Amino acid sequence: MAVVVPLELDGLITLTLPVLAVPTLIFVVAALEPLLSMGSDARRSSRNRRGLETRTRQVISTLLRIGTPSVVAALLGFLYFDNLSLYLSSTLDNDTLRILASDNASGQFVQNFLIVAGTLFAILAGNAYSDLYEQQERIFLSLYDEVTVAKLLLEQLTLVGQARPWYAASLQCMREYISELRNVEVAPIQRISIKPVEDPLEAIMLLTSVGVPSGLYATVRDLRRARGARLGALQRKFPALGIILLYFLAALELFSFPLLAAGTAGLSEPPELNTVSILELQSVLFGSLCACVVLVLRIIQELNQ
Repeated sequence: MAVVVPLELDGLITLTLPVLAVPTLIFVVAALEPLLSMGSDARRSSRNRRGLETRTRQVISTLLRIGTPSVVAALLGFLYFDNLSLYLSSTLDNDTLRILASDNASGQFVQNFLIVAGTLFAILAGNAYSDLYEQQERIFLSLYDEVTVAKLLLEQLTLVGQARPWYAASLQCMREYISELRNVEVAPIQRISIKPVEDPLEAIMLLTSVGVPSGLYATVRDLRRARGARLGALQRKFPALGIILLYFLAALELFSFPLLAAGTAGLSEPPELNTVSILELQSVLFGSLCACVVLVLRIIQELNQ
């Protein structure tokens, strides 16, 4: 099977650079923007420098989880598009190839199939991104509310019960509660269904139930309500089947392009010196499309996790 490849190394580099530059530039700019905004503040104190180091680790982790699959998809799409198109062209008969070639000109079945698959993918991906982003916002808001009420409860315990015998036990309960708050491994449904005897907030209410002003009761009640709001926001809303369906629609959409290119692959001749064939040009576009699709899928999956 003949494979159409660039004859000059300069031509290969010229074709490859746009495929790699577009997703890489998007990721670098999006990932470094928080670092640049924190740069001036990070020079003011060691605490901000530690925050900058944490943000840097998060950026590198995000680039590895999202950027690397996108770049790999761009390279695979660019390198194997022409081979896949020529392979499909060699396995199809002349009548099928003629129909595919006419489909490119008239925009009939295959292109309509591509439009439907792309529309379904766009609708599902858009709704998934919107819902998951709103869930992330609710998580942060509920977490800030819960931390605020927890600080208020700690202040009240210190002011009211510092001289009381249960003060040390109440601080130990607060430590257990903070440890629970920082532990993200336990599912929300398991956390909210624990027994009252294992709940540190219930223990605080039991310790402070005698001879203490009623303000602590209201604060513990507000903290339990804030914890319930956080656990409700953390509960997974988008089903795993939706992620699988997104990948399936993306695969259908991407497979349509080599199938359409198979109709014109037989008409493509090896390029002359310093020229680019139609399959090479389509390889660049297909590689960029693969990078963008994988980028969208990885961002949605990252939000879902």
